[in-house]
Amino acid sequence: MTFGKFACFFALLLIALTLSAMPADAHKKKHPEPASTVANQEAGEPSAAARPAAEASKDEHMAGMMEEEAEERASMSAGQRLLDWLGRLHPIVVHFPIAFFPAALFTAIVARRRPAFAVPVQFLVIAGGIIAPIAAILGWFDAMTADPGPLLTVHRWLGTAIGVVAIPLAIWAWRKPAQDRGTGMIVALSVMTAAIIVQGWYGGALVHGMDHMNW
Repeated sequence: MTFGKFACFFALLLIALTLSAMPADAHKKKHPEPASTVANQEAGEPSAAARPAAEASKDEHMAGMMEEEAEERASMSAGQRLLDWLGRLHPIVVHFPIAFFPAALFTAIVARRRPAFAVPVQFLVIAGGIIAPIAAILGWFDAMTADPGPLLTVHRWLGTAIGVVAIPLAIWAWRKPAQDRGTGMIVALSVMTAAIIVQGWYGGALVHGMDHMNW
């Protein structure tokens, strides 16, 4: 099987995963809101006199959440704490493939008219192919203690697919640099970029809620 056919196969796989990624409920552990906060929400905007008390209640709620997380970490073994710490690197590392693959797509398109731009395409694709699997693995570590749910499931497996597909894409760019600005590479990078956009939406929904992109 040629690299072009290999890339098309994985592009179709990513399209299928992207289309199947339908919105679902968030998965993160939900801590109950303080009673004073709920009462203020039901009553409308609190008065100026009531705001300091509401803010103090929120601070106490956040402190309680931090204390609960500290207790959970204290109960972990050394290996579990290491994996938990590595998982917290996921939000940092994941920005690299988010940048590399769209930049590679843009550069590959420009390189069709300006051949000098073809050289950076190879670097960007290979760099993305190295970092994307690492980001996917760290994502699994990050979600070890999270409550399972449909939203997490889609985010987890779409991210895994992106990490897996990035590897043969990088090999293709490395072994066939003359094809870095070809139609096959541009199609593959377009699908990868679309999948990363969908994955980014799900990542935002996990942290900020389903309505995080509402106008």
